[in-house]
Amino acid sequence: MIEISDMDIEYAEKIFLPEGCSFDLERRDVIKCMESKDIQACPGSGKTTTLLAKLAILAQKMPLEDNKGICVLTHTNVAINEIKGKLGKKGDVLFSYPNYFGTIQSFVDKYFAIPACIFYYNTRPSKIDSDSYEFEIVRKYWEIPKRRDLERWLLRKLPKREDITLSVYVQKIMFNYVDEIFVDYNGSTLLRDKNNEKYQQLFDIKKDLLKEGILHYEEAYSLAFKYLNDFGEMLKKTFSERFSFVFVDEMQDTNSNQNSILEQIFDFSNVIIQKFGDRNQAIYDGFLEKQNTLEINDCLCINGSKRFSSSIAQITQKLCVYEQNVVGNSLVQNIQPKFLVFDDKTINSVLPFFVKIIKEYNLYDEHGDFKAIGWIGKEKENKITLSSYYRNYQSKSRRRKIESNFLNEYLQKADDNIIKVEGVGYYRQLMINALLKVVKLLYVKDPNNSHRFTEKTLIQYLEKKDVNFEDMFNSKVADWCLKIHVGEDVSKPFKDFILNNFCRYFEDVDIRKLNNFFKNHDTDRMEQPQESNVYNKEDIRIEVATVHSVKGETHTATLYLETFHHEYDIETIIGYLRKSSGKPNKRQTKALKVAYVGMTRPTCLLCVAAHKDTISGNERYLQEAGWEIREVKNEN
Repeated sequence: MIEISDMDIEYAEKIFLPEGCSFDLERRDVIKCMESKDIQACPGSGKTTTLLAKLAILAQKMPLEDNKGICVLTHTNVAINEIKGKLGKKGDVLFSYPNYFGTIQSFVDKYFAIPACIFYYNTRPSKIDSDSYEFEIVRKYWEIPKRRDLERWLLRKLPKREDITLSVYVQKIMFNYVDEIFVDYNGSTLLRDKNNEKYQQLFDIKKDLLKEGILHYEEAYSLAFKYLNDFGEMLKKTFSERFSFVFVDEMQDTNSNQNSILEQIFDFSNVIIQKFGDRNQAIYDGFLEKQNTLEINDCLCINGSKRFSSSIAQITQKLCVYEQNVVGNSLVQNIQPKFLVFDDKTINSVLPFFVKIIKEYNLYDEHGDFKAIGWIGKEKENKITLSSYYRNYQSKSRRRKIESNFLNEYLQKADDNIIKVEGVGYYRQLMINALLKVVKLLYVKDPNNSHRFTEKTLIQYLEKKDVNFEDMFNSKVADWCLKIHVGEDVSKPFKDFILNNFCRYFEDVDIRKLNNFFKNHDTDRMEQPQESNVYNKEDIRIEVATVHSVKGETHTATLYLETFHHEYDIETIIGYLRKSSGKPNKRQTKALKVAYVGMTRPTCLLCVAAHKDTISGNERYLQEAGWEIREVKNEN
């Protein structure tokens, strides 16, 4: 049985800690632990450093008994690069057989998805990622012959959401290799009858993609489960004999598919499994919605945070869904957390008011990092989201949805990175947007409901007018997309198409209304400026972002903005911001986890902005809980 001594820990301290520093008792207990346990660590606790110290010590004790190895599973390559950088050649042993050190995705790909592809389909994937898959599946979709019935059917399935176009919907269609069914972006069954023509059309695309070595990372898990169903016992025996230890970093980000695979391939009676993370930061859908057998009730805790002050720790501990003793760093400047209260007239002054507080406490220097964050970025009519505080805020979906005043702006070559993310359907979507702009300029509305046309209703309308329109349009689009991407100007043929083909499907339209639209506008832009989500005042830059996008970051000061998700999030959890409350319901649980992640980013200053209606009647209780309440004033 391996034992880790105090001398071993001193060895690791010299590698990972500043001179003169040492691991405290909590972290020493984690490093010395040689049994299966969860390691529950609060934000900024140095959890990953503790894990790396343990690995460095174990590397010195290799080979292990029976020549077994260590399996380390991460979610990013950060930890991998960190140990390589800090250990150098001393850590090389961790990256060679029988050990495995890599991401969970690469582990699944290497040992399950790729062997499954070879075994079932006689092909080896060369690209397992979402970008390559989504680009190619849309391209192949538009090349399907006799696609009209499939397209009509998909348009009927298309949800009434601005951010899901036909191309995006096609990108999200996945194949369940276990049940051999097609599912949509929600996981709902689309097609299960193998004799159905639509099934066969989509399956032909799947086979072509597999032959080309392209696989979506989500479908890699589906293939892995198919492989486990057939060879599970053998694989479990193999992995349990190979590894003595399994360490999972950032366990709260492990989704249900990943958990299920880990459950099936390790014999818990013979393998020590330790999962490092913070269940209170599980903000991605699907994790810990239900208890799973990988969860071990007995755990060790790292409660002390190196990141934030005692006052921030006192506030955020109340937000923990799972009980945790959050302890702040006494060496960090201890500024009382602020509640910034606004009304409908002063919401636009919240960000400048935050700048004022930053200056008040002299937090600004060249190294300062300031962010204003919220749960929901996308605009919602008559509801508060990030764009309510900062009108220039651009969510990903808004950046993708382009409306321009000139035709040639819809027909510009896109940056290769945009095409990599959006896929070949990006150009087609811009052309559809151009046609929607045309009917808007001509004041043409959908005759079925007297509303403006959407992509879906416009295509349905044109199909009724001319059954050959779709084939003719898609043929032209395929040619134009290729020409645009190699830098050719297709403004003239597209203009001719609008005037000679498109407009004839509408009665009594005045095409003179399109004169300005057809004027070429001098433009070098396709992407929004990179600074579009940055509020700048008096040389203090405040980045406006979603909570999900800043997970894992550390800020000097953070402003948490109230936003609407089914209901207003701060209003949902106001009782927990006052004091530790009882067991939360489902919506409160989600809101608490998002708030906990967001409010544990700052080192020095935490501010929360909420509407006066949200905190009305709670003022005294919030002050007793440690908050200072400030009323936002209009900034001139």
